[in-house]
Amino acid sequence: MTDMSEYENYENETIITNNLGARVIGIISSKGGVGKTTITANIGASLAYNYQENVIMIDANTTSSSLGIHLGKYNYPHSLNDVLSGRANLSQAIYAHPSGALLIPASVGINEINVDPKKLRRIVKQLREHFDYIILDCAPTLGEEAEAGIESSDELIIIANPDWPALLEAKRSIEYIKRKKKKILGVIINKAKTMTPEMMDKISDTLEAPILGLVSDDEKFKESVEKRVPLIHSYPYSQPAEQMERIMEKITKEKYYSKKNVIGKVLSKIM
Repeated sequence: MTDMSEYENYENETIITNNLGARVIGIISSKGGVGKTTITANIGASLAYNYQENVIMIDANTTSSSLGIHLGKYNYPHSLNDVLSGRANLSQAIYAHPSGALLIPASVGINEINVDPKKLRRIVKQLREHFDYIILDCAPTLGEEAEAGIESSDELIIIANPDWPALLEAKRSIEYIKRKKKKILGVIINKAKTMTPEMMDKISDTLEAPILGLVSDDEKFKESVEKRVPLIHSYPYSQPAEQMERIMEKITKEKYYSKKNVIGKVLSKIM
């Protein structure tokens, strides 16, 4: 389990290594409040810490950002907005996170929101050869910001809640993504109660997209946001953390690794 003290402070980091082409995954929802940014933070931190991948997360929501807050800080000296407007260069807006991931936050200030989101694609192109994964926390709804995130992505994950208004919005997002001829990795059902396999199949058939998994509506998720430490590291033994592990295995096509799994294996051998 990650030492929580590592999350208290972290500084600007501009070192970029690795010459492999990145998987660019956009995480979207066409409805706000479904937990998209919370899921994004956990996916990015897990890829870096548990899978030892070279990861950069980008808050592509330039008018209503919160990814940086989820990852530990409210305000940053430079942001994606500054890069898009020419007030800063790209290296100035890259920050290190204790999980091992890097982050490009968006601005939380009202004075920096008037930027051209279409320039995001150029930034992603600059970063692509230096990382294994580029994770985009796209803006909600299907406006200009969200379109820029989708256009910049190779693969998309849709976050939805298990209520019909949210699922209908997810359906609309999926239809939009298909028109853009982008690959859909699948749908994550967040804030879910108990759901049977039959219910999951029905949702998958309705959305015409695979279900990557569901994440339970759990107080631990809310507490992890308050702590500003991703759930997979703040409450690794919780039910939603274990559900996120299974989702990560589907995203990466690899077995999830964590210290708690190693301890469990050792104890099982002793027993």
